[in-house]
Amino acid sequence: MLKILYQVGGSISIGLAMTGLFLPVLPTTPFVLLAIFLFGKSQPEKVNEIIHHPKLGPFVQDYLDPQGIPMKSKIKALIVLWMSILISVIFFIPLIAIKILILSIASMVSVYILSRPTKI
Repeated sequence: MLKILYQVGGSISIGLAMTGLFLPVLPTTPFVLLAIFLFGKSQPEKVNEIIHHPKLGPFVQDYLDPQGIPMKSKIKALIVLWMSILISVIFFIPLIAIKILILSIASMVSVYILSRPTKI
């Protein structure tokens, strides 16, 4: 039963990652990494397919590359992150406590992205 849940979660994650290729407010890399984790628990052969996929593979390879993440990718990730967070906080979230929580999480994600090695 758990294996089936991992497979379903992996499939949903891949679907969201593919959607993120076309929608700038939906991040691709986190969903690809989540799919790799979930398929690693249920269908290891799918992990290899994702890593070698022409569109999704580069996201994983950039993340796993010990040289780091390209600066262009970091900048794009931060711009999309903060645009979506600010739009959400300004227009859709009424509670101050939730706004503070979301802004805090976005700040931590930004620090994490910036702390990864940068490939030049």
